[in-house]
Amino acid sequence: MPFHFPRLFVIALTTLRPCGSWLEAAESPAWAGRAPNGDVVRVAVPAPENPRFAHLAWPKAVRTADGTLVLGYLMGAAHVGNSCPTVSISTDHGKTFSAPHVLKEFGPGRDYADSGNMAMGIAPDGAVIVLAHGYTGNTVHAIFGWRSTDSGRTWKPVDTSGLGVSKTGSATGSIVALADGRMMAVGHYRPPATSQPGGIWQSVSGDGGLTWGAPSQVTNLRTVEPVLVRQKDRLLVFSRGGGEAAGRQFISVSDDGGRSWFTEMANLKPIAQHATALAHPFAMVDPHDPEALLAVTFERPMPGAGQLWRGRAATGKGVNFSFTHVRALVELPKIAGDTHTDFGYAWLVPLEGRRALVFYYHGLNRGGSPIWVVETSL
Repeated sequence: MPFHFPRLFVIALTTLRPCGSWLEAAESPAWAGRAPNGDVVRVAVPAPENPRFAHLAWPKAVRTADGTLVLGYLMGAAHVGNSCPTVSISTDHGKTFSAPHVLKEFGPGRDYADSGNMAMGIAPDGAVIVLAHGYTGNTVHAIFGWRSTDSGRTWKPVDTSGLGVSKTGSATGSIVALADGRMMAVGHYRPPATSQPGGIWQSVSGDGGLTWGAPSQVTNLRTVEPVLVRQKDRLLVFSRGGGEAAGRQFISVSDDGGRSWFTEMANLKPIAQHATALAHPFAMVDPHDPEALLAVTFERPMPGAGQLWRGRAATGKGVNFSFTHVRALVELPKIAGDTHTDFGYAWLVPLEGRRALVFYYHGLNRGGSPIWVVETSL
């Protein structure tokens, strides 16, 4: 498979084994998550042995028309530590994934020190689009982008100059094709953004993700890590709160293609009594019921859990979505003295029939952190 790694990465990743191989030879570690209903929970992409790239996190994934799974994630030294936007692909329904393919290296001696999340989607022509954030503290940041027309095997940069330098912040979640053929991406403003002090931004591409327009505001509510969903002609942005609202999520709704938005708090919240925060949202239209939505939440701190929800819009104006808890997808134990406490960021990809994969990361805050997957059904 024709991947092109910087010389540095060829050395770093030569010992990387295919997905699941070490779990086939040994039991899952005691700290690994387990599904209450007995679903398989396993490693999708193992942590590389090189400590410079051992921490994998913030997964996003899409499934292309030919069935290829394209998995995007950040790969670096730590939760915050010289991370790089990276992709792997699977041609066997997620059983194995290719070695990490770094799209752009951030870190010492580079233009940007770290990457702050990424967004992924599929263009109307079937191309895979990735947008990723590069930043150096609160001094400078920018959005970078790539496009693949061969299901993630090769990538070409796209033009993100319309988003500018230090005008926005992290691009996150889903990149969505709109009804008129355009594409929309979202993210959250972060210092030193010059256009807005905080809140959620949107950007539109009229050419399948090749170029991206100037950002505009979805909401000035200080929420972060938005996920964009298109349900018929309605657009929804799920975002997570901070501070006193760290355990809640918000939904912004537009019924006019993103020209105006209404935002309110969702009834998504932690199930466990000890949980005080929800990580990065995930939401999508239920593939088996276009009138309903699916959401996945990840509760923090340890013991952690990924929860599946189903929601439906009520009648009347406003957001009016009511979500019902379906079940726990995975539970992560709290073990005295164990330091594998960095986790979360679920991303669900439907497969054939009722089958689905739910990706998340779990491992050390600084050091080894694999991308995990739950094999489940909807």
